[in-house]
Amino acid sequence: MIAERQPQQDTSYTRPADHSTAAAIGKQYCHEFPPSANPDKRSTRGDDGEVSSGQFIRFARPGEDAVTHRALRIEYHHPIEKYLRHPAFRRLLGLLAKEDANGVAAIEKIIASYRNPAWPLWERIKYWIFHKFIDRMRGQTPAEVFRQRMASHKPTVRGLVIVARSLAEFGPQIPQRFSAPLFAVWNFTNRCNLACKHCYQDSERRTIANELTLEEKFRLVDQMGQAHLPMLALSGGEPTISPDLLPLIRRAKGHGMHLTIATNGTNLTPDFAGRLAEAGLRYVEISLDSVDPARHDAFRGTPGMWEKAVAGAKAVVATPGLRLGIAMCVHQGNFHEVSDMIRFAERLGAGCFAHFNFIPVGRGLKMVSGDITPRQREELLAILNAKMQEGGMGVISTAPQLGRVCLAGAVAFGPDGLIPLGRPDEKAGRVACSHAGAGSGVKARAVAKYLGGCGAGRTYVCIEPNGDVTPCVYLPHRVMGNVRQKSFIDIFRDSVFWQILNDRNHRLHHCEVCAMRIYCGGCRARADAYYGQLHAGDPGCIFNSKHWDELVRSGVAVIADAQQSAAEMHITATRHGPG
Repeated sequence: MIAERQPQQDTSYTRPADHSTAAAIGKQYCHEFPPSANPDKRSTRGDDGEVSSGQFIRFARPGEDAVTHRALRIEYHHPIEKYLRHPAFRRLLGLLAKEDANGVAAIEKIIASYRNPAWPLWERIKYWIFHKFIDRMRGQTPAEVFRQRMASHKPTVRGLVIVARSLAEFGPQIPQRFSAPLFAVWNFTNRCNLACKHCYQDSERRTIANELTLEEKFRLVDQMGQAHLPMLALSGGEPTISPDLLPLIRRAKGHGMHLTIATNGTNLTPDFAGRLAEAGLRYVEISLDSVDPARHDAFRGTPGMWEKAVAGAKAVVATPGLRLGIAMCVHQGNFHEVSDMIRFAERLGAGCFAHFNFIPVGRGLKMVSGDITPRQREELLAILNAKMQEGGMGVISTAPQLGRVCLAGAVAFGPDGLIPLGRPDEKAGRVACSHAGAGSGVKARAVAKYLGGCGAGRTYVCIEPNGDVTPCVYLPHRVMGNVRQKSFIDIFRDSVFWQILNDRNHRLHHCEVCAMRIYCGGCRARADAYYGQLHAGDPGCIFNSKHWDELVRSGVAVIADAQQSAAEMHITATRHGPG
């Protein structure tokens, strides 16, 4: 039995930043997490949504007897799981994850020496038994392919070190508790050259007074490196206008992290893209809100930006070593364009399409009517899942419900409710694995089970320009601690939000009983944005649609007609001038 850590109360708090829209309008967020008062703990209960998760996994229509229907398989197991349950194996993992005097874990050496004739023979003999275990676990994957995916990709190996440490400390849990985050987004500057209507960061033309200095940023990068952080995304504000961007990338590259930036793309010339690749960047995610230049520019607040963003995307594609992603924040004004944007991203040469939930936080608090409804989100996720199953360009989403939709990809919502379309092919179908992308087969489904959908404060954290660490970019008011007062890893492990973000049973609304909660968990940021409660149900999910309706009736949520919103944005764009 693992004893719960006692959080440091004086280093974690709930407070919107002074410069934020939330502070300006007096937005309130609860710091307590009272339990659900609903005595019905069945996944088939009907008081949360137009369909329950219990009906969903049995392909039953609302009102039908769910028990009589064939159930969707929601538990997937991999052979390695039987080893993970043994205390001796967990102790071994802990030993293999310990670093030597050079900061290198034995796991890293085992994988690097696997089937590698360049490694000294005595070390290959030393790790022979572990190499045989790899041979057994890699299944049908050819040894050379395994080497390319693992040994030649340092971030993956770094992630395995964290996984091993987590299993040694906590044992296998669903979803898994982690000893360190697997991914971080760093909004390292608040300065931006645009004025986007939905900006979660409340970015401005100027930097905020207490942003970290370059030396402080270097110290933070080194702490991330020592914690074996596999992936770091640099964002803002607009990261490309900061003189600290290239130095930070070079510093992080020395630690073997996979490095990405999220940008509006307007400053990405061929020369700059080349310097980013040379410094160590590998992935560039450019925001595009519409295939219509005028509509994009209206949303971004500045005319002419669509052309610059597209030119930046082309510069990225033309740069060896860089991979392009196109990010789209979906709202009422562009909901009808999702399929068109996916096709446009493919034509640009993007390797990934990233869907971002619109969440009323930051300046988005002033456009609550821009949010899409639970049914619209279901339609959107069906489009994303169809593209994922089709293959080609990758698909990721900040909506954790995508994992549930992938697992039950043969289920859709029609005019009369839930429609069973036949069982999906479990071996061939792809499934979203939280922040780790997607994969196919039972192995990917087992990984998705442990990663557990929403990773806010569990598998992933955000760092603010002033050094505050928060569970998610959409939770800037939930401060876990500040790196000026405490180390990065101690903040992650000692937050007052640790327990509530890891405990899927301590939820409100349908999220507390959802049959798919191990794969999803509901978006914590969306729940907090609407209820001011970090453990509330996600009102953007179809299983909580009745709660969404109540938010609309009370005026907390506002439904705007999608076509009307798109027309209004087009008119606004016309007034701004041509894109």
